[in-house]
Amino acid sequence: MLHKRERPGAPSFRTFLSTVFSYRKKAGMAAWMLHRLTGLALVLYLVMHIIGLRSLTDPVLFEAYVSTFRSPLFKIAEVLLLGSIAYHAFNGLRIAIQDAFYRSENQRRLFYGVLAFTAAVVIAGGLVLLYPYFIMPLLP
Repeated sequence: MLHKRERPGAPSFRTFLSTVFSYRKKAGMAAWMLHRLTGLALVLYLVMHIIGLRSLTDPVLFEAYVSTFRSPLFKIAEVLLLGSIAYHAFNGLRIAIQDAFYRSENQRRLFYGVLAFTAAVVIAGGLVLLYPYFIMPLLP
């Protein structure tokens, strides 16, 4: 049986993987990859959110849907969602500012700044989200 020859450089999963793993691991590449991954996570969340909103027409179904959001496991997922939103927003601002005003050659410092702002938002918001479920029960 004859196999179809692939053209050199034709898009395939194998060329995608070899391209991704051939990059030098630098701050710019990490910022690019995290921006794409958080974008995909936000799209998946949006789809789940829209599907959940369909339950608004039935009060019993809506109460069952909302009760899943009260579980401690879902609160951890909310902190991860907060982290995705914060990183995607701060990195998007970094990209917009660089495109509009100046190009910085110091990607590492800007990337670590984005990570610091993201960590601050996740810590502040995560404490509020997780306090009733994980911290308050430990207090005397």
